[in-house]
Amino acid sequence: MDFEELHRGLQRFHNHIRRSGLRWRRGLQSSTEGRVRNVVTESIEPIAHPTLADVAAIAGVSIKTASRVLNDSVNVAPDTAEKVRKAASLVGYRSNRIARELRGGALSNLIGMVISDLANPFYAGLAAGAEKKLSEAGLDLIIATARDDADRERALIDSLLERRVRGLVIVPSGEDYSYLHVERKRGYSFVFVDRPAAYLDTDTVLVDNQGGIAVCLDELLKQNCKKIAIIADTLNIWTASERIEGFKRACLSRGVDQRDIHVVTGIHTTEEAKAATHSLLGSTSRIDGIIATNDLIAMGVGEVIHQDKSAIRVVSFDDFPSAELFDIKSLDHDPQRLGRLAAEVLLKRIQNPTDTRYVTEVMKLGLHERAPRTQKAAANG
Repeated sequence: MDFEELHRGLQRFHNHIRRSGLRWRRGLQSSTEGRVRNVVTESIEPIAHPTLADVAAIAGVSIKTASRVLNDSVNVAPDTAEKVRKAASLVGYRSNRIARELRGGALSNLIGMVISDLANPFYAGLAAGAEKKLSEAGLDLIIATARDDADRERALIDSLLERRVRGLVIVPSGEDYSYLHVERKRGYSFVFVDRPAAYLDTDTVLVDNQGGIAVCLDELLKQNCKKIAIIADTLNIWTASERIEGFKRACLSRGVDQRDIHVVTGIHTTEEAKAATHSLLGSTSRIDGIIATNDLIAMGVGEVIHQDKSAIRVVSFDDFPSAELFDIKSLDHDPQRLGRLAAEVLLKRIQNPTDTRYVTEVMKLGLHERAPRTQKAAANG
């Protein structure tokens, strides 16, 4: 595109925006070569929301031709294509890929993820693992947080489906997902993570909650703990309920005296975990071992035990960055591994959307091998 063509294109564009009621920089009105060159090279700023019509006006082509060029059609003359691309660059036009896909009736290239709280290290790791796997497949991830609110979660799911996401990864907070039956028939794919979906047969990725808690208990028994407490979230959360049930079963099968175990539930935050730990330390129960059923609880327990220089042993279901500092043992419950597994299951479902055989993947857990700080200190001498 030579200077004269560009000048004519700018004049056409000026007329176009004047007719459409838009505002543009006064410098575009100059007809002197020096001034227009200055406008082109230095002074033009992209308009706020350039349209395809703006691009077509500058390039001197129809909107249909501009669309064909920007959608990479091969049936456009090279010089015309160059005009359109330069015009698009000039005004800062960016093609709306999602809108283009939706006009064609297809789902977008997006995957939605609905989790409880992105500030929680577990959910952040879950999202990171899923995003990496989906990115490798050419898909982009949108993350929404429901904050354990079933109504908010439903609204977020509806909003993501309105955006025609290709699939959803859901850590459920609700009690009834039967409304997704009809969405599945429309071509959407789902995988539920960490907790099963109520009233919906679907692909699910879980961790072995009861087996993992048994590993935690065995570790405390191995360290000769006799009076053991378990601290958990509210029991209406499926994972918390499963872990408490697993603890009771493991104690029974191992012959642990029921009078020597203490179950504390309803602990949702790190601050609440601190208060619960102080209460246990101040009681007459002489607790010598604590199982923390998630990372937020473990952080609160660890901080109190560390500050009090207590000899109480602590094992956490979740691993977390300060576990080593607090000398807390944990399971190899890697949320990124769980996120990758969830993404793999969803990708398989997207490839086979009509398959009525739904899978449940259960991630087994073992103790995270980490040398105690006392051993490390001795080794560093």
